[in-house]
Amino acid sequence: MRERWRRRRGGPVRAAAPKPVPVRTPEPGLIGWREIRSFLDPGTEVTGKLNFTTPTRIGGRLRGEVRATDLLVVAPGGVVEGTVRAATLTVGGEVRGQILGAERVEIQPGGRVRGLIETRSLIVPEGAIVDCDVRVGCEPARAADAPTG
Repeated sequence: MRERWRRRRGGPVRAAAPKPVPVRTPEPGLIGWREIRSFLDPGTEVTGKLNFTTPTRIGGRLRGEVRATDLLVVAPGGVVEGTVRAATLTVGGEVRGQILGAERVEIQPGGRVRGLIETRSLIVPEGAIVDCDVRVGCEPARAADAPTG
């Protein structure tokens, strides 16, 4: 009705407001998509050293070393082979190698870790697979703390 009135008076017709884009709901136990800044999609394969300063999700395959000063999520289907150094690590996929110096490591149901875990806090619910040496509650090793010979 208003549009007809505006057309008669010669006023501009307002365009309809854009429809909101549906937000993808986060998977249980994982951080919301809005907060993840970097990610490797399924089908991606990377070899080498990667450093991240923002929350990161790995859904592909990574061989080598990964360092994250924030949250690192290995999503279901994601595989990391090598050394992982992250402030907080959530494993829904698979990690083969070493997890060093983490404040918190959470292995979700269906997640697998094989190798070594050194962390201050470890969460392993029923359905998670841990086949490794585990050191919980230890302080992360620092170069300054190393004894000099």
